Amino acid sequence: MSKTSWRSFKASLNHKGKVYTLQGRIHLKRGVFPGEVEVLTINDIPSHQILPGMSEIPYTTTLSHPFILPTKSLAATFTLKMDGTAILFSPLLLPDGEVVVFPRTRGMVVIQNTKWRPLRSLVEQALGKELHQRIATVCQQQNATLVFELWGANNQHTVQYDSSLTLSLHTMIKGRNSLQPWRFVKQVAKANNIPTVEELARVVPPQLTEDTLLQVSQKLVTQQENENNPQLGLYRYEGVVLNVETQSRGLQWKFKPPSMEEYHRLARTKILPITVFHSLWKRVDQGEEVSLAALVEGMGKEYGEEVVAQQQDAIAHHYWFWLSKYYNLV
Repeated sequence: MSKTSWRSFKASLNHKGKVYTLQGRIHLKRGVFPGEVEVLTINDIPSHQILPGMSEIPYTTTLSHPFILPTKSLAATFTLKMDGTAILFSPLLLPDGEVVVFPRTRGMVVIQNTKWRPLRSLVEQALGKELHQRIATVCQQQNATLVFELWGANNQHTVQYDSSLTLSLHTMIKGRNSLQPWRFVKQVAKANNIPTVEELARVVPPQLTEDTLLQVSQKLVTQQENENNPQLGLYRYEGVVLNVETQSRGLQWKFKPPSMEEYHRLARTKILPITVFHSLWKRVDQGEEVSLAALVEGMGKEYGEEVVAQQQDAIAHHYWFWLSKYYNLV
């Protein structure tokens, strides 16, 4: 794994009136482990621990993650894909023997408020003490990472929601990157009164085939497309997630309605307004610099410098529009 995929960090964590200084590195590159945290010391005491990242959910057309149904698949469930910020909770063992469970993102080891988004305040608002405690209990009992989406009108991205703020569980990870079957995620969530993403459809044998799943996905995203209005810039749905279950693991793929599907990721031929907005909101969520220069540099690494250079004027136009629409800074 390339060393350039990692960034060193030093972060302060408050727990029960004490401050703990964490040092280590965080994996930022897109792919299998974005957001994986390697803690090396806590208060200068060696403490090698790895907190899992959350994989980018692939399209079925992604060559590196082909859509192949395992022969011993038990079921497949389609869930609503929410458009917000991925919030991860993992258990961390402190030097004094305490175990702390705290929220983080793929780019922030300890969530903070920034100029662009009061993310820490938003997470605390959505959590409350009771939900935070229930999440902490599950993380410790299962020795697992729980991944939520923080979505709603107060955490604006591309989709426009009417509800203010919600945390919805969509993934449980054990070990370094072992996704748990959706039935188990749902069972644990129900037992501990933890909200999950909405379930849309479930397919079991003998109907459980690749063709059937593709047909169901097409039906669902077509229904969503009818609610989106790209001409007016109004998006109500981002897509659906397919959760395939075997006896011991889960696999995920995503589908999006045409107005939300990022064709540039597949063909790398055109950067759309939604592409620019997606990149900007990702920088906001990760606490990174949100200047035009930083945006262009970041998109160049992700989509290719040649493509970005050819469409730099369009990127700048959408950037200034974004600033004026969401922050009144133009």
